[in-house]
Amino acid sequence: MQISLKLELSDKPGQLLAAIKPVSDSGANIISIMHQRDAAAGDGTLIVDIVVTLPQNRLGQLESALRSNGIEIIRIGTDHLTCTKTFILIGHILHTDLTDTINRIDKANVAEVTELHMVMPGITQPSTAKLTIKAAGSAEMDQACEILVKIAEEKHLLIIDEEGGLA
Repeated sequence: MQISLKLELSDKPGQLLAAIKPVSDSGANIISIMHQRDAAAGDGTLIVDIVVTLPQNRLGQLESALRSNGIEIIRIGTDHLTCTKTFILIGHILHTDLTDTINRIDKANVAEVTELHMVMPGITQPSTAKLTIKAAGSAEMDQACEILVKIAEEKHLLIIDEEGGLA
């Protein structure tokens, strides 16, 4: 079965290995790893998303091994995100810290940015990004949208929702 893991690691050498080794030892096959080190994160942690295929009967072994390595499991599951919305962002997206935008949505633990496509015509020109957010339900999606609107106001970004209206 395919399983997604959202892990919180200490931002110090060797922690990514401490997360990946138990995955390998459990017999899981890694499909993807998303790890972005953000020097601006002040709490000394970083988030790593890992997608694996793993027999269901080995999931408990994997969880135990991760915890014994000091890895905090934020979320582990299969299809927990059932509500999806896509937005277009227009503005100086990279210059206003794209990592911060994504992390603020993800760290709220109500939704996740699952897809991002970006066009950057020139360094001084506004960028355009297609951002897909998935949430557990409509209430969580509403919370994620509120967070995105607040971020857009702070960073002077224009948001267009999937119906073509301004968010």
